[in-house]
Formats: sequence, C-alpha cells, structure tokens
Amino acid sequence: MFERNSTLADALKVSGRDGADGLRQLRIGERRGWSLVQVAAFARTGAEFQSAMRSVLNGDLPTRVGEVVHVEGRRLLKTGAAQYWVITRDDDDILPALNRAVTLQTGAITPLSHSRTCIFIEGAAAREVLAKGVPLDFHPDSFRVDQFALTGLHHTPVLIHRCAEDLYELYALRTFGLSVWEWLTDAALPLGYEIVC
Repeated sequence: MFERNSTLADALKVSGRDGADGLRQLRIGERRGWSLVQVAAFARTGAEFQSAMRSVLNGDLPTRVGEVVHVEGRRLLKTGAAQYWVITRDDDDILPALNRAVTLQTGAITPLSHSRTCIFIEGAAAREVLAKGVPLDFHPDSFRVDQFALTGLHHTPVLIHRCAEDLYELYALRTFGLSVWEWLTDAALPLGYEIVC
C-alpha cells in the first residue's frame, strides 16, 4: 500500500494570520483520516446495483444529486445519474466488501482517496469567504447542512459539502490542492484565520 502524503504539508506549517481587526475569525485545515471510493452502476443494472450496495452499506443510496446520506458513520453522495461517492474513515476498509458485492457486469468501483485533498473552512464568515470565488448561493436556505455541490473555485473543479452550520469541506483533485488552499487563505486574510493540522 502506498503511503498517503499531504500535498499541503508545507502550507500547514504556518500558524495562521490575524485579520484586519487583529482577530482570527476562521479555522482552515486539511481533513485527514478519511477514505473515498467512487461507485457507479452500468446501464440497465440499477436494481441489481442498488441491492448490492444496500448489502454492504446497510442502507439506501441517496436519490438526488447534491444530497448527503449518513449510514453507520459513512457519508454517501450521489454525484451523477448512476454514480456515488462513499466517504468513510480510513480504518473502515470497505473496498473489499464493495468489490465482492458489485460484479464486473453490474458496476465499477474506483478508489479515489489518493487523488483528492480535503480542505475545510469553519467559522461564521466561512460562507462569505467561499462566496468570493464560488458561483453558488451560500445562503442557509439555499445551501443547507448536508448538501453538496460540484462546482468550481478559481477555475478549479471542487466538491463542496456543507457539513454543519458554519463548516464546509472542499474536495479538490490532489494536483490542485495547494492552489485551492492558497486561494482560500488569501480570501480569508481580511478576517484572519487559524490553521488547524
């Protein structure tokens, strides 16, 4: 198994920055200790695929893109017509069970953990910062807790999940992780931020 190194290792060594008023209103960091698997059904195998996934997850997959469903400590996201993300703790080795349940004729299983970086931003002003560069309506009535969006940030594709009232996670391709980090910390400068490792 390859060792999973952070693309943000050097950036995380900075302690943060005071805002214009001398305060640090935000917390920004890299989420660690998670695992990501993408699962997809093939054409005309929907019912068989759903049954196979239910046997592994002990729950149903989300029915709408943008919806996050929690089942036994796992987060399930529908990212396309027949495509899903399963986000778990990295010690929850779900991959073998998925490979046994979903046959080569039913669907495809793709581990994505090593290809993504997960950055979080937390604080009452988090949505204000994100709104500077993301074309989404972050008003709480429009982008609710446990919703996600596939969108862009500074010309970079990202998946943004609103995890709690003032907490957002951004999943970016690993190759763009540092670019997203630098944009986020620059946008947060006026408010000040603490870096959390």
